[in-house]
Amino acid sequence: MRQSSRRLANRTPGIGIAPALFMLLASCASHEVADVAGHPGPVGTSEVANCQAMLGATAIPVSAELDAKNIRLVSWNVQKNSHLNWERDFLALTGDTDLVLVQELSLREDTINAIDGSRHWSFAPGYQKPGAISGVLTMSRSKPIAQCNFVNFEPLLRTPKATNVTEYGLTSTDETLVVVNIHAVNFSMGLGAFQRQFAQVRDVLQSHDGPIIVSGDFNTWRKRRNEIVADMAAELGLVSLAFDDDYRVTMFGNPLDHIYVRGLSLLDATTERVESSDHNPLSATLRL
Repeated sequence: MRQSSRRLANRTPGIGIAPALFMLLASCASHEVADVAGHPGPVGTSEVANCQAMLGATAIPVSAELDAKNIRLVSWNVQKNSHLNWERDFLALTGDTDLVLVQELSLREDTINAIDGSRHWSFAPGYQKPGAISGVLTMSRSKPIAQCNFVNFEPLLRTPKATNVTEYGLTSTDETLVVVNIHAVNFSMGLGAFQRQFAQVRDVLQSHDGPIIVSGDFNTWRKRRNEIVADMAAELGLVSLAFDDDYRVTMFGNPLDHIYVRGLSLLDATTERVESSDHNPLSATLRL
């Protein structure tokens, strides 16, 4: 339990993101996480260690609190926002949510204004080219008290896959909520890179004793990948949400997108069919 002395008055207003696009394109840098042979085991990289150290280390401003009784979440891989009507569907899905977890988002000059700049953005860059960055974005109504990210590279194509970690205060408690937004390694001959990415999530979260959300495109298209995720979830006490209407995209009968939680009760969870991405969005309402 966090000490009440961590709770402070609101001092820092949110900053609009759209005007800062070109600053973001110029300044964001991704860092390859070093390979560790013979995993599992602690990854031990500076990125993961620093991320772990950040959680629970910052005082909680009032502006960083989410409503502990009603946390509305959407998680969606938007396939680089390249399909017709993606903006319409995105706005319809995310209009009244508290947390929006987006994977494979492409930040470009022609799309930046389609995304709500009034919310707080926590962006983990993956693939970068002149004028555009693709990665994972966590949008929130409340400002995170901590944010960090790390990148893994797919062994075959060297495509970067980003993981974003954010921490929020919750109303009526000194506990904090940690949210992990992940786009998992996909194309690889073996499972080492995939296993390392989820071991990093485990290592970051293992000392956090409050509620947790881990969600995103896990690329769990085979049995062994699902087992690796299940092992991480078991170590952290996470449970997978079941959906009332389950339209998640599958491969070989395995859903690719997931929401795992700990310390939160489920009020409702559903999915929707869309044509604006090759993935269908997941929605859930949770409470402490």
